[in-house]
Amino acid sequence: MFTSVLIILCGVFGVETDVMKKVFVTEGDDVTLHTGVSIMKDDVQILWMFGRKNPDTLIAEIYKLKIYIFDGHVSVMKGKLQMDSQTGSLIIRNISSVHSGLYKAQIINTTTKYRRFNFTVYAPVSLPVIASSSVVSVCQTSDCQKYPASCIDPDESFSCEVCAVMCSADNGADVSLSWFKNNERLNQTSSPDRNISLSLSLEIQERNNNTYYCVAANPVNNLTTQLNFQEHCPQHTNLVHSCDFTKAVIRLVISALVGVATVAILVYDFRS
Repeated sequence: MFTSVLIILCGVFGVETDVMKKVFVTEGDDVTLHTGVSIMKDDVQILWMFGRKNPDTLIAEIYKLKIYIFDGHVSVMKGKLQMDSQTGSLIIRNISSVHSGLYKAQIINTTTKYRRFNFTVYAPVSLPVIASSSVVSVCQTSDCQKYPASCIDPDESFSCEVCAVMCSADNGADVSLSWFKNNERLNQTSSPDRNISLSLSLEIQERNNNTYYCVAANPVNNLTTQLNFQEHCPQHTNLVHSCDFTKAVIRLVISALVGVATVAILVYDFRS
């Protein structure tokens, strides 16, 4: 019993395992998975294992300072693997999504240590494309009926036009599409269906000095397209004329009311 306990204790204290490290990379990159060894010695052996769900297939080894690559054990690794002779770190060249999975380094000396990696490869995101949808006059909408001053005073919060635009980008793993105004995210969308593209609409009423831009992003990269007002939201003269006509009618009505009130006051004073 005593001997068994000693063997169990030696097994426990002779193995060091670190926390699984998550690694996110972009397709086409070269990636190094580090062992934590500063310099290899003749009596150190390092085994690199790989698997989609369980790292149980040997793909590389260094022992007595000699390197052995077993990329034939996993077809997708063919011609992709190298090892650093000084540290035993694993180098994967020109990676793609098929290299996603679990990697484990078993470092054997007087003790056994493990380095484990959860490796996810992402395709680069596509550049978002912004397209004009429509431009409508606020002066012909309920907003102008609620806030008629918006069609008179251009400094008010409502302008004469609302610009509707659409942003689109290719979908992919963990890809999201967002609209921003300056540094504020206005809305966002994503979809688990990678067979469809992502699209996100936005209605813009406040131009002023604001900057609007659309961002496609995943955990490793992002691309941005800025809205060009002249291209996507041109101001249409017919809408301006519509607003000008509405303003003129409102001013005329106000002037008439003021005139009627003035006449009424004069008649009242005359009769008094």
